[in-house]
Parts: sequence; C-alpha cells; structure tokens
Amino acid sequence: MTTNPRIIFNEIPHGLPNPKTSLIVDNTLSIDLDNVPLQGGILVKALAFSLDPYMRNRMRPVDIQGDIDAFSLGETINGFSVAVVLRSETPLIQAGQHVYGFMHYQRYSVIPSVDAAVLGLKGLSLQVLDNKYNLPWRYYAGILGMSGQTAYYGLKDISNPKPGETLYISAACGAVGHLVVQLAKAQGLKVIASCGSDQKVSLVKSLGADHVFNYKTADTAAELNAHGPIDIYFDLVGGPTLEAAIDNLASNARIIICGMISQYNSGANEAYGVRNLWLLNRYRARMQGLVVIDWADKYLDEFHDTVPRDLAAGKLKYLEHVYHGMDKVGEALVDLLVGNNIGKSVLVLEDDT
Repeated sequence: MTTNPRIIFNEIPHGLPNPKTSLIVDNTLSIDLDNVPLQGGILVKALAFSLDPYMRNRMRPVDIQGDIDAFSLGETINGFSVAVVLRSETPLIQAGQHVYGFMHYQRYSVIPSVDAAVLGLKGLSLQVLDNKYNLPWRYYAGILGMSGQTAYYGLKDISNPKPGETLYISAACGAVGHLVVQLAKAQGLKVIASCGSDQKVSLVKSLGADHVFNYKTADTAAELNAHGPIDIYFDLVGGPTLEAAIDNLASNARIIICGMISQYNSGANEAYGVRNLWLLNRYRARMQGLVVIDWADKYLDEFHDTVPRDLAAGKLKYLEHVYHGMDKVGEALVDLLVGNNIGKSVLVLEDDT
C-alpha cells in the first residue's frame, strides 16, 4: 500500500482564509497502485495543481449558490491539475501519457470516466497533452492551462480588439493579466496596466505595456483619465477599479468580467457596490462575463497550436510563482489573495515537473 496524501477543505473562512487551518493536508489514506479497480478509467499520479482566485469562492457553505460548486467540508478539494497516467483501462488514454483537467487534489486518483463531469463540473473532459515543445509539465497547470486559456479566449472573442484601440488590464502581473498584456500588444493595442507593487510595475513594463501604475500609490481614476479613454477593460479585480474604468470608457467600449479578487474575502454586506453602471448606456458599452469552459470548443485547438509554440520560441514570457509540496497550499492561496505572488501560482509535487 502507498500513502495517498490529499488536500482537504477543513474550515469555512470568514474573510481571508487561515493559511494553516482552512486547507490542510491529510495523510491517512492509502492506495494499492497495482490492484485498485479502475472501473474502465485511469489511475493517475498528480504532478502539479493550479491555484486560482476562484477557489476562495468555493470556500463557502454548500447551501450558498455560486457559479461553481462549493467545496465540501472534510472532503478533498478539486481543481485544474496535471497528472501522469500510471494505469489505464480505456483505449482513449495510455499509461505514460500526461493529462490535464479537473481532478482531485490528491497524489493518486482513479478517474473512472474520461469525462470530468464525474467530478462535478459538466463540460470539462480530460485532455491528453501533446508536449511537442518539451516544456515543463507544470506549465500546463499554469499559462498553458485555465489561466492562459482565459486570457486568450477573452481577448480573442469578447473584446473584439482592433489595432490602435486602448485596453486596460487590472491585476496585470497576475496569472491572466500578464498574458493579456502580451497578447494585446501583439495585436496592436495600446495597453494601460495596473498592479500592486513597484516590482510588479517593472515586470509588466518589461512585457511591453505602454503605461503601468501601482494602484496602491497612484489614483486609478486619474491615471485612466490621463491615458484613456478605454475601449476594452479586462476586469480581474472589480470594486472601485471597475467603477473607475467605467468612468473612463470610450464609446462602444467592451468590458470583460473575468474576476473580482478585491471582493472575494468580503461578506455579502461588505461587497463594494459599483455606483455608475448607468454610464454603460451613455457609452453604448457592453459588459460580458467570461467563463473559460464556454469557449473551449471554439478556440482550444487554436490555443494549443499557438501559445506553446510562442512560449517555446520566446515570443511570450511566463511569470510563475512555484510552491513545492502540498503543505504549501494554505500559504500559496493566501499569497494569491493578498497579492504577494508574481504571475501564475502553481503547486508542484515533484521538483522536476
């Protein structure tokens, strides 16, 4: 028998999660890797877990509705992962192949169906990875996974960008934002970007953004007024930043609602109420939510054909924050929520991943 460590949801946080107690590692389970029944599916060994802001929204009571199921107290959490296949009973996937998809955050998992709907999220299927550029496998839990696809799909379709337009991206040094900056510049856009430290400002400038400011020391509304108006706002933070962006829109602007990290630790009575939504009418603006799985059928193959190639060729830069070992999950999630991370946060289980 082999120990099968897992990350479990231990307590519902009020405000910021506790890095030591909200998510904990449980080492009490074991698994017989040679004989565990596969039920026509596969046995995988996890290599890397994606850590993302949406996870905070899942740390709520199960009776409170959200855009994705809540984590269950005392149970293994799940999310986007990269794993290697140890055994297989399906002709669709072979032992030794690497897969990406929505999986339990434990070292070993039996997935009885290649359709990830069995894990509670319809519309996601495991993807067999074709790593033809020999990139680190952890990249598929990062820039080549959900966060990179989010940036690509949102800029590709919802924003409908035209050369010469002005795009504003908040959280520009984060998992999604730093790729949006680069893709937007490649499409001939003027890019205004904001982030939360002078170090991050320097990094985002190095990615090609035209104007970058530290929202903690600068006046966001004044910066946008000086460098706008904004044709496209790729929103990752919500709250007062969204309000400032709306104040500085161009006619026929597009707003992509991708995340609202500034609000994730707020209770229902503490959330910031944006007060100028009526300006969407004045500016003939469109605001649309972005959920990555909605666009996979249309753009996933194109994404896999272009982003890994450009990354391998050095045309795209990848900012990542790597944490080693399951016991770092609490620290990593809190770092992400308070902005202490750089780029995409990934939890790796093997050093050479």
